[in-house]
Amino acid sequence: MKFRIVNLGQVGSTQVEMRARIGAGEDVTGLCLRAEAQLAGTGRRGTAWSSPPGGSYQSVGLGPQAWPWLTLALGVGIAGELGVLPGAPRVLVKWPNDLYLAEMKLGGILTEVVSGQVIAGVGVNVTNPVGEGATRLEGQSVDAVSEAVLTGLANGLELAAAGGPAIQQSFEAVDLLAGRTVDVTLGDPAEPHGSVTGVARGVSVTGGLVVAVSGAKEPIVIQTGHIARFGKIT
Repeated sequence: MKFRIVNLGQVGSTQVEMRARIGAGEDVTGLCLRAEAQLAGTGRRGTAWSSPPGGSYQSVGLGPQAWPWLTLALGVGIAGELGVLPGAPRVLVKWPNDLYLAEMKLGGILTEVVSGQVIAGVGVNVTNPVGEGATRLEGQSVDAVSEAVLTGLANGLELAAAGGPAIQQSFEAVDLLAGRTVDVTLGDPAEPHGSVTGVARGVSVTGGLVVAVSGAKEPIVIQTGHIARFGKIT
């Protein structure tokens, strides 16, 4: 997919701007809205996403296909492209939508379906200040990172179209959680319903997190949830 880029400067949120365009009847497929800073960026659970100047912030229209594994595929694509930037360390993905360097959060992906159109917002820390538990891509330029993210989105979209088994296999190379103990809050972020603790064992062909729970005969598959905590590889 080719993208047409619109630079917005400083805005409230590129994702909100994208939703507004869709609400006005625009087909946003292939549109990329970029911001130098966001005053009201949001994450997957509606939490505030700090977006000061120096980071890569953009929202992209991806068309009508909303596969259940789409966010994972986009993560695989983006992690791969960021990892081949000159001097860049290996980037991993924490199910379902976070980008990590080692044990620290580098960025995130927010995928939404608005009036039948899929939009993905991606934020990556580059030269911006970061808080506790976060990190950034030292030595990179915002422009280079933003272009790598776009290429990664295109690659991820192709991977998503290849189907769930392809995602399951490709995700292994970037899976941050594999072999780690995880505490997973179940359900939609706005309406959680219980939790599960076990060892992460990759993802299913539907994009769900596979968790081996002590005492259970078979691993369980968590399709929707949030990682409340993860430990070291066991």
